Amino acid sequence: MTTGTNADDPLSTPSTDEVLATLAEALKDLDSVVRSFEHADAELASICARVVTAVPGADAAGVTVLRDGTAVTAASTEAFVLAIDAAQYEQQEGPCVDAAVTRDIVRADRAQAAERWPSFARAIERVDVTSFLSAPITAGEDYVGALNLYGHHGHDFDTVDEQALRVYVRAAQSVLSADERAQQAARRVEGYAAAMESRAAIEQAKGALMIALGVTADKAFDLLLWRSQTTNVKVRDLAEQFVTDLATLDTAPGAFADELGKVLMTVHQRVLEQ
Repeated sequence: MTTGTNADDPLSTPSTDEVLATLAEALKDLDSVVRSFEHADAELASICARVVTAVPGADAAGVTVLRDGTAVTAASTEAFVLAIDAAQYEQQEGPCVDAAVTRDIVRADRAQAAERWPSFARAIERVDVTSFLSAPITAGEDYVGALNLYGHHGHDFDTVDEQALRVYVRAAQSVLSADERAQQAARRVEGYAAAMESRAAIEQAKGALMIALGVTADKAFDLLLWRSQTTNVKVRDLAEQFVTDLATLDTAPGAFADELGKVLMTVHQRVLEQ
């Protein structure tokens, strides 16, 4: 990289100071992106747009994330990024893959790419990209994705570009970590809601047994547990079906207890039929 910019040459390379100044300007609103309440993919797309602005020679950016063990492109600034990423995923080689394996930034030009990843290079031979820069995104010890930059003719990424990219990697990492925490919280809420629904059904089933059979709460639960163990059906499922079946019973005096006993002995059959 040269030490200055020729004002008369639009293709001249920016100096380090100019790169850092551009980076500082681009970072002004990056914190607001990370703190926003948008969907994670929308935030990642915003980060991609900003890193292209901040890094000279970066004509496009994309974020690869692992979802259920499969690499997918969660955000990109140009359509050709999808083709490049798809080639990496299919060939299992390329800058993004190497970044994941080495847990370090990977930088290469087109000639280096052909030497290091021949299958990948052949797969993208019609794509107008000559420089690659990929940085892994990690959460603790786990690899969760990569932030990838691609450039057309006229610029090869260098160490200054690497340092700029690291800033945006941290932002992407924050977004993905926050998204994972949000998903975990949602799963916990769903679990709590399901547990409360299950408990309500069990309590209703116990109450019906207590009234009809004149037994204690503990004895009523023991009856449900006995049928669960005998039929290999969860207590929760038995209780939910049992409560549903109560609406069909004959409530005439003297008949309810007999009907309820029959339902208790056969409720597992209706659970298994579902």
